[in-house]
Amino acid sequence: MSKRKFSTHTLIDWDAVLKQIVPKTGDFNTPVTVMDRVTDNPDLKTTYYNGIMDTWKKANYDFANIQWYDYYPGEHFDISVQEKFAELVNAEPRRVFVSEVWPGHCVPYHWDVEDKEEEWLANGDKLVRWVCFMDKAKFGHVFILEDECFYNIEQHMTYEWNSYRDYHAGTNAGNEPYYLFHFLGAEK
Repeated sequence: MSKRKFSTHTLIDWDAVLKQIVPKTGDFNTPVTVMDRVTDNPDLKTTYYNGIMDTWKKANYDFANIQWYDYYPGEHFDISVQEKFAELVNAEPRRVFVSEVWPGHCVPYHWDVEDKEEEWLANGDKLVRWVCFMDKAKFGHVFILEDECFYNIEQHMTYEWNSYRDYHAGTNAGNEPYYLFHFLGAEK
């Protein structure tokens, strides 16, 4: 279960943020591209990524259907969104992005491996994670966080995770791209 929830309805204009994002232009991710990116950090690859990929292989996922795009503040949309959100949740941003999943694709059961996690924790950061349903509810857009399934969630609703390492998944069985705003930060 998520810890806390609130609405950002009057605080951030998510429709305006969505208009800034040019579909399919963010960082493209698949199991292959993710593994290729961690070649410079063999410990992460061996310790974490291989375990996630093995889970997907054992479940017989078609890796061609596992794909998503990531969009970053200051690069793909206005940095002020990150700043406003950080103020709302009283946390310093560590990793902030918008995920985009296209119809017929999914991001199966996993937790987000962070390459700077050890550095952040060594600095005394208490990491917190939030997800915001930044788009209007649409058919087939599903997000699962541990034992909670989110479907037809009202635009602007924001949920704090119990742990930034919670297992989660997303799928798009609808007809339009699925967007979520993710915020990993250090509590102030």
